[in-house]
Amino acid sequence: MNGLVGTVILLAAASAWAGAADSGRLKVELVSATGSLQPGRPLLLGLHFELQPHWHIYWRNPGDSGVPPQVRWRLPPGFQAGVLQWPAPERLGSGSVIDYGYQDSVLLPVELQTPGNLAAGASVTFAAEVSWVVCSDICVPGKAELTLTLPVRPAPGERSPSQELFQPALAHLPKPMPPAWKAEAKEEKDAFVLTILGAGGADASFFPLQADQVDNAAPQTVTAVPNGLRLTLRKSELLLQVPGSLEGVLTLGPGRAYAVSAPVRPLPGP
Repeated sequence: MNGLVGTVILLAAASAWAGAADSGRLKVELVSATGSLQPGRPLLLGLHFELQPHWHIYWRNPGDSGVPPQVRWRLPPGFQAGVLQWPAPERLGSGSVIDYGYQDSVLLPVELQTPGNLAAGASVTFAAEVSWVVCSDICVPGKAELTLTLPVRPAPGERSPSQELFQPALAHLPKPMPPAWKAEAKEEKDAFVLTILGAGGADASFFPLQADQVDNAAPQTVTAVPNGLRLTLRKSELLLQVPGSLEGVLTLGPGRAYAVSAPVRPLPGP
């Protein structure tokens, strides 16, 4: 866990073992984009978190404190789960502590590969052991074992009651950077200067995938350049080695998030 700083207190873990878990600070449930599954066709599931006001959970790089949600699957034979997918986060907090995460509600999608020999009319139960840290003025870890049972159908049928949760989550997943864009970064003494030609927007923010590369709490200065934009990112005081590239997510406003990989041009040697 990154250092939980200041007056943040880590409390004893809350746990629940049911189809959905409600800790009083958040509710988490395993949901499906469809009401059934078809043999040999990918299945889209999701971990849906609903948070009480003023509480948040964390993105894959949590920023200055916290831990992102983690999942361990217990799947029937022949099923394989992909990696959790992460919608673009928000900058949370103020002052010297800035976190990257989610408030209110978020769904983390994951795609499962299904075997082709499932019998129509059967049912399949999925189990996910989920852990998280939820924070406000204090941070509280929790865990739950979530279950979901779906029928096997030869073709798509009934609508899932959770289907509407997936549309905003998928819309906020970072898209590949358009081929016409060009990203590069230049190291300066105390900062990285990230230039992205082809992008534009005064609301641009960069979320690094790796911790301890940039100062999360420092303002990100956005400057318009011909056919693009430039962000000045203060280096983290914990940076040990200049990365070969800056990897992260560039947001340009609601629903506009892009995966960025920018080669870093280091300072000239002595």
